[in-house]
Amino acid sequence: MSAAATLKGLRPLAWMHAAVLAAGLLAGAPAACQVRASAASPLVVMADGRLMAPDIARIIEHGELVVAMFKTDSPPFFVERNGVLSGIDVDLARLIGKELGVAVRFDRSSATVDGVVDMVGSGRADLAISRLGRTVKRSQIVLFSTPYLMLGHAMLINRLRMAEMSGDRPVAQVVRTFKGRIGVIANTSWEEYGRRHFPQATIVTFPDWPAVVDAVRRGQVAAAYRDELEVRAVLQRDPGLALTLRTVTFNDAQSALSVMTGVRDTSLLAFVNEVIASRTDKPSVSAALTLIK
Repeated sequence: MSAAATLKGLRPLAWMHAAVLAAGLLAGAPAACQVRASAASPLVVMADGRLMAPDIARIIEHGELVVAMFKTDSPPFFVERNGVLSGIDVDLARLIGKELGVAVRFDRSSATVDGVVDMVGSGRADLAISRLGRTVKRSQIVLFSTPYLMLGHAMLINRLRMAEMSGDRPVAQVVRTFKGRIGVIANTSWEEYGRRHFPQATIVTFPDWPAVVDAVRRGQVAAAYRDELEVRAVLQRDPGLALTLRTVTFNDAQSALSVMTGVRDTSLLAFVNEVIASRTDKPSVSAALTLIK
């Protein structure tokens, strides 16, 4: 029986599906076939007959979800121990992959946090999940999901440097009009946050968080600026530092940790938002703090 005879009499969409299957069998096409459902619809017809948005169909066709993640561990969000990757962000990525029905491949080749965002913006990864905060700069190249965790901003302050700066003024007043040196991690959202929230301060960048903490401990900078989770964890790990350092948390400034997608992947973004909203094991700051070693 000829292909034409086989397809005869089928309804338009069924005919298209059958034609796609026939072409796939002849040409060895992948499981998903990027064929438009109709001229009026942006949806594509999958090999099993499902209609799907093209950005999601692309992932199904490839058979994997590529997730960009920073190469340096950041527990409890992502950390590799004995060859096993785990953490809050890892769990979320795997949940999204599970809902899509595909495997998850983590690409940790980026040497900077901003580089992770660039990977998605340039189409080298489907998602960026890497303890990423939303910023004005990043909004120009990616789309943000709804937040999966909100972290308050905080400072780790050198007591001696603060006393020199404050005089008789309350600490809260000094912090709000901070004119000293503030240490942040280079190529992260904290550079942008620091310049926006403390325009009179001098923002000093360091390669990683331990270097920032060491700088404030030695008085090289008056304060270190990051989220409340990491700032609180410094004194949790080493209570003896409380003799020289103190913490200040800001109730009116928060970092919204979000998943990031390419600017054209609007259906994928909606899918990610639905996965985040439907989670039963939503992370919290208090729970995350207990996981930091």
